[in-house]
Amino acid sequence: IFIYASSYQLQDMSSHSAAVFSYSPEDVPLCRDVGSTESHYSELERLLCSRWDDAMSNGVFRYDLSGITSRTMPGKYGFIAQRNPKRFSHRRRPDDMQHLTQPFNPDRFNFNKIKEQEVLFEIQRKSPQGREQPQENKGNHRIIINMSPIEYGHVLLVPEPKSCLPQVMTQQSVQMCLELVALSGHSGFYMVFNSLLAYASVNHLHYHFLYMNYPLIAEKVGGKHLAGSCYELTGHPSVGFGFQLTTTATDCAREIFQVVSVLIEWNLPHHLIMLRGQPFCHVPELAGKSIVRTLLIPRKPAYGFKKLYESDGQVPPLFPAACELGTGFIPVLDQSRYETLTEEEVLEILDDKKLSLEDFQSLKEKVKQVLA
Repeated sequence: IFIYASSYQLQDMSSHSAAVFSYSPEDVPLCRDVGSTESHYSELERLLCSRWDDAMSNGVFRYDLSGITSRTMPGKYGFIAQRNPKRFSHRRRPDDMQHLTQPFNPDRFNFNKIKEQEVLFEIQRKSPQGREQPQENKGNHRIIINMSPIEYGHVLLVPEPKSCLPQVMTQQSVQMCLELVALSGHSGFYMVFNSLLAYASVNHLHYHFLYMNYPLIAEKVGGKHLAGSCYELTGHPSVGFGFQLTTTATDCAREIFQVVSVLIEWNLPHHLIMLRGQPFCHVPELAGKSIVRTLLIPRKPAYGFKKLYESDGQVPPLFPAACELGTGFIPVLDQSRYETLTEEEVLEILDDKKLSLEDFQSLKEKVKQVLA
């Protein structure tokens, strides 16, 4: 056992898949000094990046990241357009999604069918005061590679894969995502989640983690306080809610999940984004601090599977999922559209998928009632 910090542990029992990263909620920092998060990799990230690099060197991915280009679009939001041609041509065909709470189907592709070399390590979350979880839950949260990566370090957290959970958030997994982002030291470390009917490609519970080292709107968008730790996003091209981790991950995850439950009840697809950034509004004790902020974006449904070609044979410029609707990072499929796509065109596509102001107003009132 290699002790990385006072209570972090990495257990490496000779086989690749046996590596376990162990942490306790007591290890999770609520905030960091802004300057300390610019390029510092935590122990968790050093393990992740080391294993990810090994998998890339060993040819486990469908492609490498050579040939990727990016540019900043002129305009108010500073959208980042990215051209990743291999992801378009090499990725797995997405599943057909018809319902927000569609049951898990063991006959379809799921993360219990992957090869062992796609597993980087497992996560073991200890109970407070360092008590280990029951034996049957040990090491049952997996970090696996995304075979078709968007950016460096692109992995998936699959909570309890053998439980065969559908792509519907749970409070426990949201809390783990908050804790993992809080344990990160690099300011470009993101978590993104797409629900069903919001361009999730696999109906098996998973969360994306990746590095996006760009100045994105998700880092600095403001918020107007609604209730508890929940804010209404301001200055964002989409409508949505913000949360900030200032008490405990348990409390924050509970409030996030309460709002997610409203979205599910109202049959509203959604995206969840977590990252380090500034507080949503000025708080004197948090001046100069970087906190974990969460964006929850409800949207109109996208039925079926991602169509890589339109009926006329043309390639759509983009799929408005979590990166596009939430962070301002815009993967573009077609080379010519990558070079010419404008902020106005992106906003037109996003406007077609976001909730109307009238519907969002009704949703806000419900959220305030739930969190009161």
